[in-house]
Amino acid sequence: MEVLETLAVALGFATLAGLNLYLTVFITGLAINQGWVNVAGTYPELMVLGDPAILIASGLFFGLQFFSDKIPWVDSLWDTVHTLVRPIGGGLLAMSAVGSVDPAFEVIVGMLAGGATLVTHGFKSGTRLAINSSPEPFTNVAASVAEDVVVIGGLALMSKHPYLTAGICLVFIALCLYLAPKLFRRVKVFTWLVGNKFTSFFAEKNEDTLLYGNLTMDEDLALMNALKGDKPEVNWSVKALVGPCRKFRNFTPNTFGRLVSASNTEGVLHFIGRRMWKEYHTTLALDELEVTQESRFFSEDVVIYSRGGKRKLTLRLPSGQKALSNRLVEEILGTGNGKVARMAESLAENKSELAGKEV
Repeated sequence: MEVLETLAVALGFATLAGLNLYLTVFITGLAINQGWVNVAGTYPELMVLGDPAILIASGLFFGLQFFSDKIPWVDSLWDTVHTLVRPIGGGLLAMSAVGSVDPAFEVIVGMLAGGATLVTHGFKSGTRLAINSSPEPFTNVAASVAEDVVVIGGLALMSKHPYLTAGICLVFIALCLYLAPKLFRRVKVFTWLVGNKFTSFFAEKNEDTLLYGNLTMDEDLALMNALKGDKPEVNWSVKALVGPCRKFRNFTPNTFGRLVSASNTEGVLHFIGRRMWKEYHTTLALDELEVTQESRFFSEDVVIYSRGGKRKLTLRLPSGQKALSNRLVEEILGTGNGKVARMAESLAENKSELAGKEV
């Protein structure tokens, strides 16, 4: 039972360190220093956390995080810097809780604890990127305060009920792993947007090359399969990122792909995206849809929406490609209007034929 309790405490430290390493160290050290908890007999290696030097250092670093964690985008930069720091710190905390054991077992505990901290850190970083998509800072402050409360509450619960804390941590880690693909896509998108924002000041862009680029072999095959073996006659295609989408269920947010207009399918656009390790295809019927262009700090957005506003799909192009996004809006409008024009011509021809028969 003592071994299980020790492992439960180690897991608790590892999980909480992923949310806020410095607060975890500071609160634990303060509790040891002030005699709120007695770990001399059970976890003697943790006594070092009560040293005044460690208290001062962890307190200073927590102070820096306290303010940086509440500023949009600064918090994400802080999380990026701590992608290595937190797992190492969480692993060391867990190894200290385990104490003097067989070196091989200690290494295993350190690796597992570091992995748990990394998973928690990834969840925190991913949610912060999602929060940063909103322009106001209040959600950042609320999220930061909530994380601090969770760390303090988790440490208090762990001191009284380590098994319950370990169970909650396991459920939380399982949830983080379930959401990992979505969070990974957010991190990838954030890196892509920031990188393109930086390179947009130096890169020269040819609209025709970007708008009429050739399909890759995988994209060509995916489109042929969608057309049931017919060779696609591509009018234009452009690489884009799927942003927020409402009631366009076949589109996966934060996935990269190519928007394609094919003469084989009038009034319909194709999107060939990549979800995890495989291609996916979906269509976009332009009937009763409007399109507009919106410039943002990190991207140029092409927004496709229904007239009632219930459906909305955002396709993002890299920053600095406003001219291309305007061209894309024109092409989409042309694709939709082309179908309407051809329908009108067909109706006119039918009327002429009927009039001729009557005469």
